[in-house]
Amino acid sequence: MELRGIDVSKYQGEIDWKRVAAAGVQFAFIRVGWAGYEGGIDEGADPCFDKNMKGAIAAGIPVGAYVYSYCKSADAARRAAREAAARCAPYRLDWPLAIDIEDAATYKGFSKQDNSVLVAAFLDEARKLGYQPIYYTYTNCANSYLDLTMLAGCDLWLADYRGSMGIAGAAIWQYSSDGTVDGIAGRVDRNIAYKNYAGEEDGMMNFLEVFGEKNCECFTAPDTSKVDRSYNGGSLKSGCFYPLMADAGVGADGYHWVRVYAGGATRYAVLLDDRCRITALSAGDAVAAVSAQTGGQADAEALAAAKAAAAEAAALAAGYLERINAARAALEG
Repeated sequence: MELRGIDVSKYQGEIDWKRVAAAGVQFAFIRVGWAGYEGGIDEGADPCFDKNMKGAIAAGIPVGAYVYSYCKSADAARRAAREAAARCAPYRLDWPLAIDIEDAATYKGFSKQDNSVLVAAFLDEARKLGYQPIYYTYTNCANSYLDLTMLAGCDLWLADYRGSMGIAGAAIWQYSSDGTVDGIAGRVDRNIAYKNYAGEEDGMMNFLEVFGEKNCECFTAPDTSKVDRSYNGGSLKSGCFYPLMADAGVGADGYHWVRVYAGGATRYAVLLDDRCRITALSAGDAVAAVSAQTGGQADAEALAAAKAAAAEAAALAAGYLERINAARAALEG
């Protein structure tokens, strides 16, 4: 699957979004602005954000948003996520809320670990606020200033204009900074997404797919010291699909944790690109996948549990967004 999209800011000027939609653009990221050293966005707010959000949505283009980061700490990154979420609250984001970490002048002064903790903090805060999170950077910045092992399992939006991605497994590839699209005067960034953040077909369910020969450990808690050896010696089985119960977020260790249903119980796993991934299955395929765990129908209850967890998560997210919108309305009133 490949989807074609753009990302825009005030530098694109006046945009005719109806023409952009007619040109086949399938998603758009809109810049919220830039976040300062302490994470505040007020000074760096993009003056075209609201106009671009309204225009893209009215034209039927699914939207995401991004924040250019000068943040210098994890606390600042969390603040940036909160302030970005507040500005995005009046709109429906079908695509992620992104942190754009590419300012070498800022991040060369910190360790790879510190920079990665900062990114993970933004992603975690965005997720808690009900948004799909992703981080944006370019290949050299990623290699020079980030510890990608700490961000394994976090979705990456990668800029690389050399005709191919310098880092494998990115969810979105920004392949050009001088693209053209009808409805936009001048240059615009062009992107290819390999994941449809706007959702899958009705009836699809999310699973953790385990693959390859590398060991995919399972845990009793989101803690790498707590391997759950009561199930298959502590490993999820390669070739199996485990119902995804919940996204547990990025832990203090920098790993992205998920909770799954395996062997009749809930267990934890770390998302690692070379051994497991989240994938969606139709209802029919889901039944077969779950039954394959035990060779029969014993795990049919896992499907019910997964569906219930998904419904609960959706209700919680909807309720949280409603509270955000109500708070924003009260402040503006």
